[in-house]
Order: sequence, then structure tokens, then C-alpha cells
Amino acid sequence: MLDAAKEANVKGYRHLFVIGFAFTAEARTEIEGGEAALGLPATAVSASMDLQMGDLLRNQRSSQIFAVCGLPEIAVKLLPETEKDGTPRWQVTLLGLDSFDPVTMTTDHQRGDNVPCWMLDTAWNGLVFHAGQVFFPRTGAWKNLRKALKATHDEDVWQHLAGDTSAPFAAPEGTEVAVKVLDDRGNELMVTRKLTRTAANAIAKGA
Repeated sequence: MLDAAKEANVKGYRHLFVIGFAFTAEARTEIEGGEAALGLPATAVSASMDLQMGDLLRNQRSSQIFAVCGLPEIAVKLLPETEKDGTPRWQVTLLGLDSFDPVTMTTDHQRGDNVPCWMLDTAWNGLVFHAGQVFFPRTGAWKNLRKALKATHDEDVWQHLAGDTSAPFAAPEGTEVAVKVLDDRGNELMVTRKLTRTAANAIAKGA
């Protein structure tokens, strides 16, 4: 990122687009802070995995193989009850995410309960994302799955799996959590948040 920004500045470019198949939350933060650090605005552009297909890819002008998306917008709630050892309990809600529509040249907001999939890592270590909770809000597969499993679970269970709010979980204050969203184009968008009492109930979001 730093080398690319320096080269772009030397050549007199006015904007830097960083293209990748996936971005970590730290990389997105560095890219979005490019203007403040280097005097050059920068934007992260997600490339479709279809590009890996090489000559098999149908090359059409209507193909949207690049997308500009904001980071997921989340809210963290500190619950009143704690574990027996005093460890606080938390709950994360996915509020949604923004994406740029190149056809209409507008920004679309997608609600958290209308994304294909989102996952929660309740103890993000900065290296490996571990999906401790997984949700599929917008899918018609739950009805077929319930029929195939002959499930007798309460309706609340199925609503939770298709919801935008995590199950309560215990974590010491200062623990970092991560939320990863898979959008309609298959892009992986991730945001991280440190659990603190002062920041609880505040909203964390990307660009």
C-alpha cells in the first residue's frame, strides 16, 4: 500500500484504487487512511473470484467483476447478566452494509437481516478468523432443511439462525471480536471491534 501510494503520488494520480479478492479489517483501515497519511485518497475494490477462471470467464461489459463495498456496520450490546466468575456477556447485531451500484451510480444499503451470510468470531486473534456463530438471514433453504431433518425445534431457533443478532456470549472486557459478511457477489467483508464497557451500544462501521 505504501509503495503503491508513493508511486501514484510521483505520477500525479489523484486517486488510488487497491484491488484484491479479500481484505482484512486492518488492510481496509490502512487503505481508508491513505489520504490522511499520504495525501492521496484510496479506495478498496473487491475483485470477483471469477477472475481466477482465466479464459473461462465470459468477458462482457455488463459483467460486474469489481465492486466497491463499505465495511459491515455492527452494534455491540453489553448484557446485564454475567457469568458466575463475573465475566461480562455480550451480544452483536449486524445492522447492514453499504455497496456502490455502478449501474445506477448510487449507494445501496443492505440491512443485516437481508444478507446471504454473516459470521461472528468472539475472540479474534488478528490472524485466523474462527466462525463461532454463523447466520444465513436471506435464504429459502430453512423450510426444506426443517422438512428433511423432520426438525422439532422451536420456531425461535430457526428465526435466530436467519437473524441479524448473535447469541449471547461471554468474553472478558478488551477482547476483540470480528464480523465477516458474505455479500451477493461473494465478497468477504470484515470489521473488528474491541469489547469495552464504554464503547458498548455504540455503532462500528466502515466506509
